[in-house]
Amino acid sequence: MRAFGVLAVTALVLAGCGGGSGGSAPTSPGGGPTLGNDPVLMSAAQLEAEAKFLGQPIYWAGPKKGYVYEFQHTSAGYVYVRYLPRGIPVGDPGTHLTVATYPFKGAVKGVKGASKGKWTKGPDGSVLYVRNDHPGSVLMAFPGVPYEIEVYDPRPASSAFIAQSGDVRPVG
Repeated sequence: MRAFGVLAVTALVLAGCGGGSGGSAPTSPGGGPTLGNDPVLMSAAQLEAEAKFLGQPIYWAGPKKGYVYEFQHTSAGYVYVRYLPRGIPVGDPGTHLTVATYPFKGAVKGVKGASKGKWTKGPDGSVLYVRNDHPGSVLMAFPGVPYEIEVYDPRPASSAFIAQSGDVRPVG
């Protein structure tokens, strides 16, 4: 299980992501700063291109009308897609729906272990753990996929619904 968690996402955003590039970061074909830590807005197509550039999946909850997508990639390889209502600026300190992708070999085993037997199976074959210790956070893993996914929403029932909906998948 990733100790980093979504609570740290807010801390990263509030702290300016712990040391951005300090200037214009190198960009990928997707337009994102794959070598910097600063969040940027991306379209669905740019997220898909970024995933190809990074050579890893970027999980999200699918397109949502009235929202823009804030992308952030950390030096640890963690990727965050935060759903911002239109008009909310990048880096806004508020809490919003966030889907994180963490590199994690053995993610299914890790999620099951973290759940202490309280995991459930999602409709898409995923393993889900609604975290009581971090309200609004749901950990997910897919068999054969070396990534752990975290769905966070400030409304705990919403994050559980999204995780169980089958909508959480790689962009593209």
